[in-house]
Amino acid sequence: MKIEQILSIIDLLKPAWAPICTLLAGYIGVKYGLKQVMIRKKLDFVELQLREFYSPLLGCHKEIRAKSELRLKISNAASEAWKEKCEKNSEPSINHEKKFEPYKKLIEYNNEQLRNDLLPLYHNMLMIFRKNYWLAEPQTRKWYSELCDFVEIWDRWISESIPKEVIEKLDHSEERLKPFYQELENQNYILRNKLSR
Repeated sequence: MKIEQILSIIDLLKPAWAPICTLLAGYIGVKYGLKQVMIRKKLDFVELQLREFYSPLLGCHKEIRAKSELRLKISNAASEAWKEKCEKNSEPSINHEKKFEPYKKLIEYNNEQLRNDLLPLYHNMLMIFRKNYWLAEPQTRKWYSELCDFVEIWDRWISESIPKEVIEKLDHSEERLKPFYQELENQNYILRNKLSR
């Protein structure tokens, strides 16, 4: 092909360049826009997971843990104080019941706190899980039944419908939920990192 032929073909195509470039620019713009919309949708979902599922569950867990740790610290201090009091007065006292009254109130307070504060927080965790199950990552979902079991056994214990020996055989302990709490922490960290990028 001669240069003259190539130049004549280019001259014929000149009027089509503007529409072709416009179409090409439009195509690239739409493709880029759709990609941005998809990225935004994914980030919105991650934000929803954090706001409606992982953060509320972690908040409940942190409150339970803080109250439980303080409760244990107070109980241990009270136990030591009572022991020291008993060692100072090695003979049985007439006022034994009166001296023990503040310690008895401490035990009653702990029992009330379990019933009125901690168990409702566990129930709240179940409600958050049930209501927002669709927001949970697959590896988090497997903990739902373990949390249900834990709360149900406490409910039965509080209502005095399960013997202590049965609870012991069931190995009812918050230790079983520690991997769940770790899972919440891990997912919270992963999702927050996705948002911050």
